[in-house]
Amino acid sequence: MLTGKVTCARFGEAGTEQGAVCPSIVSQSPAMTLLVSQADAVAKTDCTVLVTGESGVGKDVIARYIHFRSDRAAKKMVTVNCGAFTETLFEAQFFGYEKGAFTGASAARQGLLEAADESTLFLDEVADMAPLMQVKLLRFLEEGSFRRVGSTHDRIVNVRVIAATNKDLEMAVREGIFRADLYYRLNVISFSVPPLRERREELPELIEGFMTIFRSRFRRPALKLSHEARRRVQEHNWPGNVRELRNCLERACALSTEDLIEEERLGLGHNGSLHVVARPRVEEVHVRSLSLVGTRMRLADLERAHILSILEDHEGNRERASAVLGISARTLYRKLREYETDERAEDVA
Repeated sequence: MLTGKVTCARFGEAGTEQGAVCPSIVSQSPAMTLLVSQADAVAKTDCTVLVTGESGVGKDVIARYIHFRSDRAAKKMVTVNCGAFTETLFEAQFFGYEKGAFTGASAARQGLLEAADESTLFLDEVADMAPLMQVKLLRFLEEGSFRRVGSTHDRIVNVRVIAATNKDLEMAVREGIFRADLYYRLNVISFSVPPLRERREELPELIEGFMTIFRSRFRRPALKLSHEARRRVQEHNWPGNVRELRNCLERACALSTEDLIEEERLGLGHNGSLHVVARPRVEEVHVRSLSLVGTRMRLADLERAHILSILEDHEGNRERASAVLGISARTLYRKLREYETDERAEDVA
């Protein structure tokens, strides 16, 4: 069992390269202790792994932990955000291409599969892959070979695949959104990362880990939470899980003019509530306090509210907002386009 503070590498702090440091995992709860133990066992195999869990629970932490505990640790893990690909770019980016394969291909280029040879390929947001992309990924997983775009011969790589999603893939299969054969191929071994609200005993260590990071980052070694602020953090439901906790503490540290951070700097509502958006639009965001206790708010709606709230906090600056959210600017742009489409559909209805 590996225990310890949250590392900078997990949360994209400046000066750390993803994959450069084996993440330490806070595993004070029985569920996380079991998960880490199972991850240790699986790491020594080459089995394909599917990691599921709500947004922000740390699925990529588990993926990197498995990689670094495996015999492939000497090589850098290659991470792919499946939601950032378009069908037209997928093949060239994933498989690579030969010189002259298409207009602009002035030289041959290896793809992500070749970059991950003898290492681990982490497919994040795998549920967001378009149907054509799913077919081509399945073919590689089944045959173990692929062709660069414009090539006439197969290439073989030794790649260990770990996939992650915050969506219900079984439901996606039933709805015809995700291929059943690809799901079964990815789901050789599966781990479900429990949400933060189900492992509250880990909050004190997580809080201290993040505060240590931000004291160093903001060069304010005396920063600490007041008694009331710490109590509020430990009582909150954290629907956005560890990522939301991290963002909340970062914002509080950045905005507090005093070293003692008071409760109001956290931006959390009362009685387990969170400041979210009521029927949000990209161009105009109205924030209100909505109690999460006893509600059946969809995770997708909560994610949208949180993203738009962070975007408003940063005055529409997508680069800063995406950094705080822990996603790429391209993923943020795609999600905003989806929200615009949803709003137009609601207006027509």
